[in-house]
Amino acid sequence: MKKILTFVAAGFAVLILSWVVLIGAVYAWGGVMTVQVQDRDEGVNLYLPLPIAVVDAALITGGLMLPDERLLELDVDLGQWEPMLRSLVEALDDCPDVTLVEVQDGSEHVKVYKEHGVLKVEVDQDDVRIRVAVPTRAVERNAKRLARWI
Repeated sequence: MKKILTFVAAGFAVLILSWVVLIGAVYAWGGVMTVQVQDRDEGVNLYLPLPIAVVDAALITGGLMLPDERLLELDVDLGQWEPMLRSLVEALDDCPDVTLVEVQDGSEHVKVYKEHGVLKVEVDQDDVRIRVAVPTRAVERNAKRLARWI
């Protein structure tokens, strides 16, 4: 009986250790994208950490369906912007910490900036607060994949 309990305990230890290693590998591979939404009017407080590996897998397998009809409604030729966007994304990982865009209009505020290897977007509007953070290396890798689809 003691041998069986030892075997079961060892099995659980291996299972737990393998999950720790898997989570560490996922984080090391691409990092984590975080999305935080707070809406005081609706009582929403959402914090969603999403491993970049999930985004990578969706883009590699084609599992992510782009809203083609919305892109057509924009009436914008994205092809003309592709060289500039490609250069911007490639340079993003190498550039120092910088504020890329900041707009203030009354109580509304939007800021897009790079800080410590992370591209951050902050939106504040009345009682709504949104924060998104994505590792810059993931932005470059996935922007190239998305460019092939558009």
